[in-house]
Amino acid sequence: MSEHKLTMDADSVLQSLGNYGRFQILVFLCLCFIYMRGAWPVLGSIFLGGVPDYSCKKLADVNKTVTYGACDVTVSIDGQNTTESCPNGWRYGDEFEETIVTQWDLVCDRDYLNELSTTIYMVGNTIGATFLTPLSDKFGRKKTILTLLWIQAAIGIGAAFANTYALFTALRFFVGMLNMPIALSTYVMVTEFFPSNFRSYPSVAVNCSWSIGIMVLATFGYFLRDWQTLQLVITIPNLLTIFFYWFIPESLPWLIAKKKYKEAEKVTKWASKINGISFPKHLFEEAERESEISSEKELHSSEVLVESDHKQAYTFLDLFKTPVIRRYTIITFYLWFANSISYFGLLFATPTLHGNQFLNLGISGAVEIPAQIVCVIAINLLGRRKPLIFFLLLCGIMNIVTIFIPETTDDGTDLKPLLITLAMIGKFGITGSYSVTYLYGSEIFPTVIRNHAVGIASLFENVGGIVAPFIVYGATSLKELPLVVFGVLTIVGGILIFFLPETHKRPLPETIEEVEKMTKEVVYDKTIYHQAMSTQLSGIGEQNTRL
Repeated sequence: MSEHKLTMDADSVLQSLGNYGRFQILVFLCLCFIYMRGAWPVLGSIFLGGVPDYSCKKLADVNKTVTYGACDVTVSIDGQNTTESCPNGWRYGDEFEETIVTQWDLVCDRDYLNELSTTIYMVGNTIGATFLTPLSDKFGRKKTILTLLWIQAAIGIGAAFANTYALFTALRFFVGMLNMPIALSTYVMVTEFFPSNFRSYPSVAVNCSWSIGIMVLATFGYFLRDWQTLQLVITIPNLLTIFFYWFIPESLPWLIAKKKYKEAEKVTKWASKINGISFPKHLFEEAERESEISSEKELHSSEVLVESDHKQAYTFLDLFKTPVIRRYTIITFYLWFANSISYFGLLFATPTLHGNQFLNLGISGAVEIPAQIVCVIAINLLGRRKPLIFFLLLCGIMNIVTIFIPETTDDGTDLKPLLITLAMIGKFGITGSYSVTYLYGSEIFPTVIRNHAVGIASLFENVGGIVAPFIVYGATSLKELPLVVFGVLTIVGGILIFFLPETHKRPLPETIEEVEKMTKEVVYDKTIYHQAMSTQLSGIGEQNTRL
């Protein structure tokens, strides 16, 4: 009998099943559906809280001189003017049948409540990402994803029948709290069904399914102008995943990591049958014996780990311990915040753009697909820094330029299509930037503090998502505010990248000391280069002098 490693290698099992077989495609499509519908709860607020044109309802007494405004009525009696806030309520335009804005009169001095509802949803996102995502590590990807989907469906259906703003907002908070762990666990599960050398394309494709979700939502919003109907339509598909219980197996890497070899063997047999290949029996022959061997050595290993931990225990404070790591930390936290606030801000600001808001959201989703494709090509050919600088500056410049372009020229030429085009180019840029930032953030920090860095960076990312709706709300009083904020943040981010190193085709650093050493070596090499160039130029100058 051949010898095996002391612990089963999940990647070997995945490779034995083939790279893109029928089994992988089946599971991938199911997970893409889950990931796609994740865009609906997040961005559904754009149409659930759609704001049509509105003005005060007319007064019954027509013998007075009355001036009707959007938020107040001015009554003139004997030369005396009296102004009050829409005593008979508001009348709304026909762009929507009913939204939470029209149902609960979230206009004028109550208009902030619309964005507050979205912000509370994003707070739920943050809490869920922090406290519920780890459940998939403990109980498994499949159980966690499906259970949270079904709970979210029940809460989402309840939100469709909420009879008060407070109840609707509270239920949306819980929908958001469940949505982020579903999305994160689904993304992880996608990568865990493919061998390590073949994960890049599925990871990009699953992000494209999110973009498709945005386009589908725009279609739903166009045809369903009643918020309760729309809320049901974006929620009920969760229940379709009941059938996924029989189509999606548990993650093989998770089963093997938890030493659930019998279950892993069943999944592998099923996958082998679907793909029409032989079951890799040899990979499981000694699984039980290896488990016993590892159990016997567990006590010794734990003692070694305890001794090791006593030697060096790292905390988030080590992110600020040395000058280089401190610089990386501050810039990375800023980048995650800037990307999040700009990405979600541009999406939430879709109704404020010129033209049809349904079409604009659909185009906004469509431009993400080429952005993802270009991003993958660019980071493999040019590295991380150059594409990230390009994407950030592209987004920032497009936002700033848009501020100075009028809707129409002096001769009446309509420039709205140009404005929408520039906004979508900016969306293209922030999508590419977001993708690179995730990868860059995981590569730039040493292993000993990488989890701390990425974990806290995700907190800044969620803060950006929380703040974004209120930046968009600022457009009600200052239309250019979101473009200015998002433009400045991304341009500053693009400049800050110059202070970070390239990580492409470089081994991941293990310790803080390695990062410091690598930085010094880069600086030293640049110094040698500049000295050599100076010497060469001096020699040329002397030759020219002689001539």
